[in-house]
Amino acid sequence: MVTYYKSLIAIGFLTFNLFSGQHKFLSKPIFNEDDLRKTNSQIEKNAPAEILYNSVRYNFLPDNTIEKEYYSKIKIYDKKNAEKWLNIEIPLFFEDRLDKYDAKIYNLTNNKVEKISIDKKEQLKENFTKGLKIYKLAVPNILDGSVIEYSYKVITNNAVNLTYFLEYDIPVVYQEYNLEYPDDRLLYHFNNTGNIINPKYRNSITEDRMGKSYNIFRFGYENMKSFQKEKFVKDMDRYRGKVKPELKKYKGNYFIYSEAVDWNGVAKQLDWNEDFGGFLKGNVSNILPEKIKISYNSLEKANKIFDFVKENYKWNREDAILTTQNLKQFLKTKSGNSAEINLFLIMLLRNVGIEANPMLISTVDNGILNIISPGFQNLNFALVSAKINNQMYFYDATSFNSKVNLLPERDWNDFGILVEKDKGTTFSYSNASISKKTQIINAKVDVENSTVKGMFVQKDSGMYAIESYDQFDSNKDKYNQSFTTAYNTDIKGVESRLLQNGDFESSMTFSGNNLMDIVGNKILINPILFLNPKNESFDQVEARKFQIDFISAFEKEKSIEIEIPANYKVLNLPKDKKIKTDDKEISYEYKVVASGNKLIVTSKVNIASQNYPKEYYPFFKQVWKVISDSENQIITLEKQ
Repeated sequence: MVTYYKSLIAIGFLTFNLFSGQHKFLSKPIFNEDDLRKTNSQIEKNAPAEILYNSVRYNFLPDNTIEKEYYSKIKIYDKKNAEKWLNIEIPLFFEDRLDKYDAKIYNLTNNKVEKISIDKKEQLKENFTKGLKIYKLAVPNILDGSVIEYSYKVITNNAVNLTYFLEYDIPVVYQEYNLEYPDDRLLYHFNNTGNIINPKYRNSITEDRMGKSYNIFRFGYENMKSFQKEKFVKDMDRYRGKVKPELKKYKGNYFIYSEAVDWNGVAKQLDWNEDFGGFLKGNVSNILPEKIKISYNSLEKANKIFDFVKENYKWNREDAILTTQNLKQFLKTKSGNSAEINLFLIMLLRNVGIEANPMLISTVDNGILNIISPGFQNLNFALVSAKINNQMYFYDATSFNSKVNLLPERDWNDFGILVEKDKGTTFSYSNASISKKTQIINAKVDVENSTVKGMFVQKDSGMYAIESYDQFDSNKDKYNQSFTTAYNTDIKGVESRLLQNGDFESSMTFSGNNLMDIVGNKILINPILFLNPKNESFDQVEARKFQIDFISAFEKEKSIEIEIPANYKVLNLPKDKKIKTDDKEISYEYKVVASGNKLIVTSKVNIASQNYPKEYYPFFKQVWKVISDSENQIITLEKQ
């Protein structure tokens, strides 16, 4: 297999060099005052910023470490709309070390160039998230017209994380990717996913360095338009163009790795691995309560064991397919990564005679799994599959509120690898459950204080309940505070709780003087109050490029009851609306009735599938226009 890839590389060298010309790589631009005088991008006139020059170089050193060098030069045209680019972020994995750092900010003031230099590591702020250390710098003294230039070097022994994204939400004038590695120790294969972008300049050669042959790949790209995000997409990064070298061979001082040729090979390597197959061989015979072992049918027993693990062992929020603790350590800490939690569940299921195996996936935020390219590098999470009465069931014990076949949003990423000892099988799966969000308002019109006030309850079920509970469990105050920022009214006293049936409920009081207008002896009020759907609108003007992902079929219902003053009468009611597409995939109904001194509002939208082809976008656009029009109708109340 290695000979085969060497042949491909040799062919690639010949092909690439035919087009390399005289382009010079790794030639950082010197400062040019003309960059400060530019008033707009020549690629996209209205871009708030653009990347003038990006360079990344991954260079493998003789001591088996890797030198990662980054350089970036960014022009700011409109800082109000370029907020993301006013901050520098340097993400580091636990094995990475920041070696050098330098940033410069250029401004043109009174026709003179002003420069600010930042080169001390102490000026960076440290943050930690999901196993990453992130150094951050809020770039100071940024004006419209500023140029930001920064570079840094990272030293690491991680030979896997070499992916580089080519597309951003601003245009790129020039960028380059450089990979240099010794032929005797490593072999990479470029497995690019997303938008395939061919470089304008490419240079692939072999070079002698201290008696060793190095493979060198250089790709250069010019005048690239911005990558536009779309709503209702699982993860936009799966569609962004990128350079993605995958490790096929590695030879270190104490470790040799060779990529498997198929998923069976991957399964065999995992079975031999002490942190996967070795962990699964551990003894768990005395862990389960006897009642669970001897009672219930197989599915009930599996669900009881699933609950036992969730109630007694906690996920540390680290994604993994390999364990970092042995079984004894895990049982002592009662906490572990996704592999430890779910492999442990597999062991308990097997212990009572249930056929259970790992299903390895790439989570949504990790990118889509390329099943035609076998390897470990795209896999980052272990789920549980159990075969009971010839029916497959899936579990994820890392999420306390998940249930059988009802998994967190991050797990629904289309493809997985079912590992049955030394057999690996590609697996396609999708979310067949229906999620529901119910919003209930009981309100009263207070004419004297010109306010509408009352109680608001939100209840989530299905996947929505899993996500809401996980967010709440992660940070209770932040979750409760989210209601005050999500809705245009004064919300207080938020209380959230997990219900016995697995639904998640939040209740609160609200009061708003912006929910009605008093004009003379009349009150004008939108009975939907603060629950209008403007934040979910299908408002994309450009043609849809990507499929529409909801991840779960859903039903969203609003039930509102408004008590109006006794001395007021209803002059008009909104028009009822009821629509349904011919294929019954999308339906919506809206109704407002007056009953005594109360207005009763019902709004319900149903989406029957978890995703749709991009061609459905016009239908959604039409339906959401109907929803917006219906739920922005005004009722007039007149004083008698």
